[in-house]
Amino acid sequence: MKKLLLILALVASVPAFALNAKLEPAVKMVEACLAEQGVLLCNGEITEVLKTVSLDARGEFVYYLKDLVNKNETEAVIKNLYTELQVLVPVYEKLDGCSEWSCRDLKIFLGDVSVRYVKISPIDSSLYITLYKAQAVQSGRYNLLMTLSAKAQTAKTVAEMDEMVKFAEFAKDYSRAIKDEYYLYQAGVAIVRDMTLAAMKLRPGHEGVYKVTFDNAEMAKNLRIDNVIVMESNDRDALVVNFVASQSRIIKVSFKQAGLLGNTFFSNEDVYNNDNNQEIQSPFFKMELDRETKTVKGYFATARYGKSTFTGTLAQSNISVYGQANVEGLSIDQLVGKHAVNVGGYDMTLVIGKRADDRSTYEGALVNQNALISFSKVSLDSSKGIISLVDSKNERKLTLGVTDISNAPVFKGQFLNAAQAKILNVQSK
Repeated sequence: MKKLLLILALVASVPAFALNAKLEPAVKMVEACLAEQGVLLCNGEITEVLKTVSLDARGEFVYYLKDLVNKNETEAVIKNLYTELQVLVPVYEKLDGCSEWSCRDLKIFLGDVSVRYVKISPIDSSLYITLYKAQAVQSGRYNLLMTLSAKAQTAKTVAEMDEMVKFAEFAKDYSRAIKDEYYLYQAGVAIVRDMTLAAMKLRPGHEGVYKVTFDNAEMAKNLRIDNVIVMESNDRDALVVNFVASQSRIIKVSFKQAGLLGNTFFSNEDVYNNDNNQEIQSPFFKMELDRETKTVKGYFATARYGKSTFTGTLAQSNISVYGQANVEGLSIDQLVGKHAVNVGGYDMTLVIGKRADDRSTYEGALVNQNALISFSKVSLDSSKGIISLVDSKNERKLTLGVTDISNAPVFKGQFLNAAQAKILNVQSK
């Protein structure tokens, strides 16, 4: 019965165009492969036949395969084509040269099959990088990026997320170097951003105030950067890394959509991470965190001062909020209202509510007689019982665990002020 269905599928997939008569032996072999094994290229003699026909006939055979795979796409067919077309490309290249249409079309077809293949293959950055470089045209690279962007959403472990970051960091810089359209670069940036956010949710403990010292005396004297602030923002800005001169309460440079690969933070948007191609006009950084010793080392570069290395220590962190007993499974609507809180010894009112102009979006504020701090980015991690409120400039953040909900929400957490490089304790009164 299975064999009959395969034969019927083959009959239905006969191409509308007339094939070169000399391709008939190769076509019969393909038909036999499909009927007997459910794949298209299972007979090495097909290659021998293709060596005897004209360039145009070899080009027609590519179109024949394209037509067949579109009508008989199965996991087995894609895996078979992915393997066998890699064998066939060198044959076409030797016979015709890839300046000719037959070889060019075969390479483009292999690129298309590769995009389909990554949908069903395990997550593997090395494979993705190889396939990205092998794509013959920009549209192929973009299709691969879009396919892997969707694939990234299936990543479940930090290891898988790191693999996606490795690929995307390469892809964005590769496309920029060969002058692809900017939207390819942005697609790579987005994958890094999304995977960084996902990995941070699985492995908290990186946010906080890092006190740092630079080895470049001129940079240290003039910029006066003495702290690096790492914080999660919303889905758009994701990981934000601020380089701060705390004595003057100034954020000197802020990196939005920064990346995290393993324990290494890096600038992601509008920069190359390949030092050989770096556009020095754009500040950039890399910073490695030792999670055991809570120390960091890295480099920071600007057009004026060049690259300078720095070392530092995690001075304050919000990790305690994740370790406390929070109420899980909440909805944000349960937290809407006005709540009396104490912030670093100051009595304030925490306000959480829906925006007047967009009832689907939440906003917040800390208020007392002397201060008003607004938060435009409000999100709840229901699985951890933690609500986060970030201001529009990514300079202030509340990270609050909900420790009780029986009568009214009870909050316990921290307030981060990036410009001052300070974290204050927050708790309900």
